[in-house]
Amino acid sequence: MRQKRHVLAAAVLVLLPLAAGCATAAPGLTPSASVTTAVQGWENWLGVDWTVQAQPAGREIVGYIYSHRGTPIADVRLLAQGLDGSGAVVGQKIAWVPGGVPGLQRTPFRIPAMPPAERYRVTVWAFESVESNSWE
Repeated sequence: MRQKRHVLAAAVLVLLPLAAGCATAAPGLTPSASVTTAVQGWENWLGVDWTVQAQPAGREIVGYIYSHRGTPIADVRLLAQGLDGSGAVVGQKIAWVPGGVPGLQRTPFRIPAMPPAERYRVTVWAFESVESNSWE
């Protein structure tokens, strides 16, 4: 019973920022230079390591997303942003992490065709914690 309460509390913590964003933004929360996640505190659940590679179609961001928790994480969406020297967003993309992230493990990701930029930022835009004990 205690574990179910923890899962419910975690779900509320994940959903509250989404609900607040939807209530204040007209048609919903939109990524920007200052809005880089729909889930405040995502760093407690996930970590991201990445690098930028030059490709013929632009820049490609490749890396790993790590689960800090024992429960699997599903429906992970990453926000990749290209920034100019002043920190203004020159291009951005939300990308799904295929297959999610098993508990306490890592999953590779790839975000192709990013525009050239002085620097890049990758954050977790949204995710869902999986309640079941089995990972398929």
